[in-house]
Amino acid sequence: MPDASSDLRSPLTRRERLLVLTLAALAPLLVCVVICYYAAERNVRREAAIAANIIVSEVSAIVEVARSATFTVVPRADYPCEKLFPELTVTAATAPYVRSIIIIAGDVVTCSSARGKESIPLATLVPDIRRTPGGEWMALVGTTPVVPERQALIVGEPAAGGRTVAAVIDGRYLLDLMHAAAPLDMYRQVELRFAASPPLNGAELTTPLDERSLLVNTRKVLASGAFELRIYGLRERWREALVELILRNMPWAIALSALLVWLVWRLQNSRASRREQLLRGIRANEFHVEYQPLYGVSSGHCDGVEALLRWVRPGIGEVRPGEFIAAAEDEHVIVPLTQHLLKLIARDFATMNVPPGFHLSINLSPEHLSSEKLTDDVYALQEAVGKNRPQIIVEITERTLIKNTEQAQCNLEALRDRGVKVAIDDFGTGYCSLTYLERFPFDFLKIDRGFVLTIEPGTTRAVVLDAIIDLALSLDAQLVGEGVETMAQFDYLCARGVAFVQGHLYARAMTADAFAQWYRTLGSQPFPGATVTSAQ
Repeated sequence: MPDASSDLRSPLTRRERLLVLTLAALAPLLVCVVICYYAAERNVRREAAIAANIIVSEVSAIVEVARSATFTVVPRADYPCEKLFPELTVTAATAPYVRSIIIIAGDVVTCSSARGKESIPLATLVPDIRRTPGGEWMALVGTTPVVPERQALIVGEPAAGGRTVAAVIDGRYLLDLMHAAAPLDMYRQVELRFAASPPLNGAELTTPLDERSLLVNTRKVLASGAFELRIYGLRERWREALVELILRNMPWAIALSALLVWLVWRLQNSRASRREQLLRGIRANEFHVEYQPLYGVSSGHCDGVEALLRWVRPGIGEVRPGEFIAAAEDEHVIVPLTQHLLKLIARDFATMNVPPGFHLSINLSPEHLSSEKLTDDVYALQEAVGKNRPQIIVEITERTLIKNTEQAQCNLEALRDRGVKVAIDDFGTGYCSLTYLERFPFDFLKIDRGFVLTIEPGTTRAVVLDAIIDLALSLDAQLVGEGVETMAQFDYLCARGVAFVQGHLYARAMTADAFAQWYRTLGSQPFPGATVTSAQ
């Protein structure tokens, strides 16, 4: 029989484990960078929106102040300039943000708070307006006669006699406001547009603006007209925001990365540890076999046993079979573990005194059943226990799907040719019952204890259980009732043609030495209380 370690395959190679650890380490870092990337863009846009709200609110307030200044002059706008000039001067001097107040008659500026009587064509001052509009209006101009080197915003209010009172706002106020709320070291350009007038901005650009860098485009409608604010972003500012967010959040990402790497490493080591624990248990002979007696209804005494593998770890205690068998299947150690089981059975049977034909049931895993080594392993067991000449029965469970059904079918047929019989274990509890009946040769059907537990005192019919019994009998298969715990269950099964019974009612699983002693004293004797039932 091959060494246990020869059939083992590592779930992950060293390179694969390193790759998994690398991915675990990089994943939080990459996620952090991606989140920071989008957060930086969102933060830059949010900052720009806040700045835009401030600018729009303040520009609106400045325009309203200018309108209020014109309202004080509107009732007397048709007065001669000599009479009106002192009032214009006082109003311009006391109104915040206002550089001067002017009177426009038709298409000519006739009076100014700065220079008194004027006669300047309106087109010279506001190129886009030949005549004053009929209502309120405002326009951004590039120059004024008093301060030709600075832009100005003119807010006009209609007055009596076809005249217009206009307040001139120095563009420097607006530029200072824009640069205070949205400094050019944070934004590439901030533009304020009034109607079709040239934009008000604080710097001449050497390269054209990229519309993709437009962060905010806000339009505000006032009584005097509408204006539009545009803020263009700096790529450098976005990079600064990105770096700031990364520096702030990367320590947490690194901590999460370290934690994830540790968890993955622990998981990998845990899986490797489970594998190594199983192998070490095999090498240290920590496993032993317990034998569950099988009661023969026709003979009235013990006709066989089911071999059950048990694991007792030094210093820890017994490991539940469901745990270590599932681990062995997951870690692909189930075949060498079953091979070890067969060796232990051969050793135990050498000391047992059982009659020829004594049933010896062994559970096989789907992986072993589909292995090309199965027949050699079972043949080796036949030779080892040859002097006792037991009837070997291999049990296949339907709880787990058999992948290579063709190989499994060939193995079972070859074993039956050598006198080995086949039992389908836990029948009716899985998802491939009928498929197993069609594909695999079998001699016994073992009724799962879940169906047996439906039998209660006074039960005359258990629909599903009776259907399984009828099916087995129609297929000429012998039935084995598992998990029998009460005489009511025992009598019900025996009365319906079940050939064998096993469970705590008859006997619990026991070690080889305990079974040998039990069999000598009780096993070969009739089962108390079963005489009447057996006769039936």
